[in-house]
Amino acid sequence: MENIEWGILVVNYLFLAGLSAGAFAVSSFATYIGGPHFRRVARIGALVAPFPVAIGVGLLVLDLGRPLAFYNLFLIVQFTSPMSIGSWLLTGFIFLSLAYAALWLPAPFDNLLRLPSRLSDVLHFTRWHLLSINTIRRWHAILAAVGFPIALGVGIYTGILLGAIPSRPFWNTPMVAQLFLFSAMSSGTAIVLLITALLGTRHESGYEEERRLLVSTDMVLIVLEIFMIVPFLLHHALSTQSSASSIELILGGEYTAWFWIGVILLGILLPLFIEAYDLFPVILKEGATRYSLVLSGLSAILVLVGGFVLRFVFVYAGQASHFMPVVTR
Repeated sequence: MENIEWGILVVNYLFLAGLSAGAFAVSSFATYIGGPHFRRVARIGALVAPFPVAIGVGLLVLDLGRPLAFYNLFLIVQFTSPMSIGSWLLTGFIFLSLAYAALWLPAPFDNLLRLPSRLSDVLHFTRWHLLSINTIRRWHAILAAVGFPIALGVGIYTGILLGAIPSRPFWNTPMVAQLFLFSAMSSGTAIVLLITALLGTRHESGYEEERRLLVSTDMVLIVLEIFMIVPFLLHHALSTQSSASSIELILGGEYTAWFWIGVILLGILLPLFIEAYDLFPVILKEGATRYSLVLSGLSAILVLVGGFVLRFVFVYAGQASHFMPVVTR
C-alpha cells in the first residue's frame, strides 16, 4: 500500500484554484469582447473568481496541519521553489480578484463603490462620492488585462506543483501543467455556464451570443485537453520503464475506472458531444444554437465533475508511482 501524503484536501485545493482561474479568465475575455450580451458572463465570472481559490487555500492550510508553516512561505521568496512562488501568486490573485469582483457588484450593492474626494474625508463614508460608470468600466478593463495572465499563471501552477516533484514518474512531463491549465479554463467556463443556466433568461434570443461564446469556448478547451491527454499517454508508454509502469495505474490499474469513466467519458466526451449538438446548426450555418438550459447545466456539471476527478486521479496515481530500481551488470 502506497503512502498517500497528499489527500482529498489537496485535490480540492487544486480543483478550486483552477476553477477560480478559469472563471476570472472567462470574465476578462468577455470584458474585452464587450457588448451588452457578454456583460452577464463577465459579471458572473468576476463574482465567482475570488471564492473557490480562497476556500482552496484554506483547505491547503488545514492539510498542512501547521498554519505557521504556510505563513513561512511568505517570509522569503524562493524563485526555485514552486510552492513559494505559487503562494505569492495565489495571494496576489485573490486580492486582485476581490477588487475585480467589487467592481462588478450589481445594484443595489454597486452603491458601495465610493471613494473619498479628499484625504480628510477618509473617516467619513457619507462624504465619499460614487464612482462614475466610465470610471468603473475603465477599471474593469484595467484589472481584466492585469488579471488575465495572472489567472493563466494560477491555472498552470496547479500542474507545475505536481511536475516539480522529480520522484514521481507519473507527473514528470510538462504536459501535466498544460493539461491542468486547459482543464482549469474549461472548469471556469463551465461554472459560468452552469450559473447562467440556473439563473435562466427572460428573453432567450437575447442571450444567443452569450450562449455561443461559452459553449464554443468550452468545446475548444475540451479539445485542447484531448490534445494533451493523448501525448501524455504516448509519452509514458514509449518512455522509460518507470514511466511505462506508472501509466499502468490508469491502463488496467486501480485508477483505470476513475480515469476512463470519470475523466474521459463523463468529463470530456459527453460534454463535448452535448456542446457539439448545441452548436451543430451554427457550424452548418443553418441557424442559431439549440438553446437549452437543461443541456447547458448538464454539460457544465459533467465538465466540473471531470475536472475534479482528473485532479483526484493525478494526485493519487502520481503518489502511487515510483521509479524502478536501476539494474547494473
